[in-house]
Amino acid sequence: MTVTRAMQSGVTALAANAAALSTISNNIANANTTGYKRVTTAFTNLVSGTSGTATYASNGVTAAVQQNMTARGELNAASSGYSLGIDGQGFFVTSDTSDAIDQGSSMLFTRDGSFTTDTNGFLRNAAGLYLQGWSADSSGNINPSSTDITQLGPINVSNIANTPEATTRVTFDANLDSSTPVSAAAATYDATDADFAMSTYDATADVGTKPDSTISMTVSDSLGQQHTVTMSLLKIGVDTATNTHRWAYEVWSPDVTDTGGLNQISTGELAFNSNGTLNTALSSTNGAAFSTDFTVAASNGTTSPRWDADFGAAGQTLALGLSGTGPVSEITQLAGDSTTSQMSANGTEFGLLTKVEIGVDGVVTAIYNNGNTRPLAQVALATFINANGLTPVSGNAFTVSSASGGFTLREPGEGGSGTLSPASLEASTVDLAQEFTGLITTQRAYSAASKIITTSDEMLQELLALKR
Repeated sequence: MTVTRAMQSGVTALAANAAALSTISNNIANANTTGYKRVTTAFTNLVSGTSGTATYASNGVTAAVQQNMTARGELNAASSGYSLGIDGQGFFVTSDTSDAIDQGSSMLFTRDGSFTTDTNGFLRNAAGLYLQGWSADSSGNINPSSTDITQLGPINVSNIANTPEATTRVTFDANLDSSTPVSAAAATYDATDADFAMSTYDATADVGTKPDSTISMTVSDSLGQQHTVTMSLLKIGVDTATNTHRWAYEVWSPDVTDTGGLNQISTGELAFNSNGTLNTALSSTNGAAFSTDFTVAASNGTTSPRWDADFGAAGQTLALGLSGTGPVSEITQLAGDSTTSQMSANGTEFGLLTKVEIGVDGVVTAIYNNGNTRPLAQVALATFINANGLTPVSGNAFTVSSASGGFTLREPGEGGSGTLSPASLEASTVDLAQEFTGLITTQRAYSAASKIITTSDEMLQELLALKR
């Protein structure tokens, strides 16, 4: 190796260690950055021409920087905003604008889940990137797509009730106590007679038949007005021929007008098998085939039943799904108290909005003070063939590159994307002890490289002195 090659090696060593110092400094600076991935510097020797035992043609060293995107930081509890962590390999899909996504939109991917609401209610993180997901339709259904980014949109948790939506489905899980005796009132019960119907029951006035159990639900009409709809149930006997327990039901609301003046939407019978399950084939509605898709006509119509004229609401269909169509509710007759364990409905203004929660499956749900819930959207996660090939950009985010390959949109918990961890944030993968150790060794290596240059300079001075 010549003296000039030795000096060149020293110069490359200075540059390589300066690059290492830069990455270490950046790691230390981002020790508390949410979801930051530690950057490492690897050194590779440079050789010019050929080398053998007699000569060694070295050109020094070069530095290669790599960010380990697959390393996962610890998930720490966080109570601010809508903090989210990812327990897996996925990335949040974000955009730098709250506008609708199209094919020309700039997509950014991050592990920084420090989301809070902006002035318009959209979720964005500390870097100002807006969280993207699939919105729920008016029925509360979410239809994710793994490839079509135009189905994504910014998630908003504030503007929930600006546009009234009529309730079209109500789902619930309920049980009727199998030990309920057949009351004496069952002998005189008549759903078509105001003196004996359950919808007219008034203990003080001694009118109507007291139900054995009730299921109450709150629904919204086309104007966002709320109405209480009740399913009253009365055990009326056991059919020995089919070995089924029979319950009469009336679906009614004080805000409904019908031809009999009973405020009824629908009447019928439920038949339960010996194992407590509902037998839809032996059940009936209004004396015909069993169906729990009920229609309430408009206030200004003539069809019965309809909303009272005072409300001025349009007609709508309420699907309870007990008959197995549409959203499916479940009602059983088992030993135990008659209870309703779950109730959910779509539409707006179910009650006062209490809070918005994001589940481990990424579903964003509005919760109301009357117990009703409404799905708003689902957070989308992206996975890559080679996440380490992503290109970093400002804001602790990344863009797609040829090395990373394309992305696949996934629901949380699907295809290795990982589940969400609500109320938590992913810590940086930087280890300060390791970084300070590297800082010391880099400093020493830099000093040694500078010594190579000064020594080579002294040798060149000696060579020039020979001429004198």
